[in-house]
Amino acid sequence: MDAPPVGRLKLNVDGAFKIPFGDAGGGGILRDHHGRCVFAFSTKYQGVITALDAEARALRDGLATCCNQGILDIMVETDSLNLMQIVTGKMSRPWELTCVIQDIVVTTQTLKAQIKHVPCEANQVANALAGYGCSTNNFSFWDSGAVLPHVVKGPYHLDKVGCPTLRP
Repeated sequence: MDAPPVGRLKLNVDGAFKIPFGDAGGGGILRDHHGRCVFAFSTKYQGVITALDAEARALRDGLATCCNQGILDIMVETDSLNLMQIVTGKMSRPWELTCVIQDIVVTTQTLKAQIKHVPCEANQVANALAGYGCSTNNFSFWDSGAVLPHVVKGPYHLDKVGCPTLRP
């Protein structure tokens, strides 16, 4: 994990879409400059049509959670290059995602958030949270790295100490 500068927080988000089962989920983690978890979330999505849809919903939910927590100055990382390009206006938005993307754009301006693309290997904790979201039935929220689900703790600890992991 590339740590944010001192005094700044970083949100990593990811979406998961399992085509054979029709399951979709999203998740994200907000961390400080030491890599410590400020909060993490995971949720299942209904009616998702593409992986980009799941990615966009996860970004929307991560930004909304920051707003709800009163956290207004963040860096955001996603492993979806298309999503980053759509949100930053470098690529046109698919019509079916207009409402979700509009929510993201408005919230991003409120938060003064910078959104950047990172490789999948740099987004493993958010990936684990998104996968966990596919198997749950509600929105889950954790306010400490100590209480993260077991399937997320491994990637979280490896990421915190700077050990790169490869996506299975």
